[in-house]
Amino acid sequence: MKTAVIGGGSWGMTMALHLHNLGHQVHVWEYDQNRVQTMRESGFNELLPALPIPKEIVVSNAMSEILQEPELIVTAVPSHVMRSTMALLNEISVSSKPLIVNISKGIENDSLLRMSELIAQSLSWEYEDIVALYGPSHAEEVSQGVPTLIVAASPNLEIAKKVQEIFMSPRLRIYTSTDRIGVELGGSLKNVVAIAAGMIDGVGFGDNTKAALVVRGSFEIMRAGIALGADAKTFSGLSGIGDLIVTAMSRHSRNRYVGEELGKGRKLNEILEGMKMVAEGVHTAKSAHQLSLKTGIEMPIANAVYRILFEDCDPLEEVDRLMNRDPREEYHSVDMKGNEV
Repeated sequence: MKTAVIGGGSWGMTMALHLHNLGHQVHVWEYDQNRVQTMRESGFNELLPALPIPKEIVVSNAMSEILQEPELIVTAVPSHVMRSTMALLNEISVSSKPLIVNISKGIENDSLLRMSELIAQSLSWEYEDIVALYGPSHAEEVSQGVPTLIVAASPNLEIAKKVQEIFMSPRLRIYTSTDRIGVELGGSLKNVVAIAAGMIDGVGFGDNTKAALVVRGSFEIMRAGIALGADAKTFSGLSGIGDLIVTAMSRHSRNRYVGEELGKGRKLNEILEGMKMVAEGVHTAKSAHQLSLKTGIEMPIANAVYRILFEDCDPLEEVDRLMNRDPREEYHSVDMKGNEV
């Protein structure tokens, strides 16, 4: 298939290489002209220095050069620039409707739109069946052929199955789901919990604390998901607890790293200035806090992370706040619709 990957970061380039290896014709759009020039001259992406970029893969920061009547578009830019990137894409005339697969995770601040909703709203092509391809999948490992399992989600199962067929390989196994809401919420909100997991490491707590955080964080994500129309069982799957585990525990996790450095006493701006890649959980923490305020969904962990990131609260004080909340039964805080009981 003629494929346009929108976003030349580590995950976008990993998917570009994966699709190329499966025999697809791949063009990659990267917003940074200097990075494009470096990739063209060196044949490497600095974020994946061990993997050469085949000459057949076209890399450009000109959207018109990338969108040559594509059959497949893969969106891979950070969530906070998705809307502006879609505006650039909208300027290009495409005669037929390509299949759109989103691999970016996040919830837009203020609008609180999931990425599939944002893309559908932003495009003039009147799209609805955008597929979310999410799961525990660090680019560093997928690019090296480490066995990985992820899920393709769309309300239209036939389209999800088509994406499954396109992307599946002996080292990348794809499952399907019709619960795009749950898949996107699980894959996005877990980044906020991963920041909290890093803080646990940074302040010097142990395995007991991190295990409790992952479990209660998973329940918090499920509670929000049910209230927003997701299927509860999705959060026990790959894009739920699977993605949460890998992001909260892995040395590759940018979100866990941000939390760890915060736990050591560093300031957020200082941490972010020293990073080459985006930690999506920082942006999503704002959205999770806004979501909690707007809907009344109880999200104590996400709100604690928000206060530490943006109100300069002390991580240890937030731990005390969480530990001293009113006693309750483990599963007594919400009903199956996500309402307080």
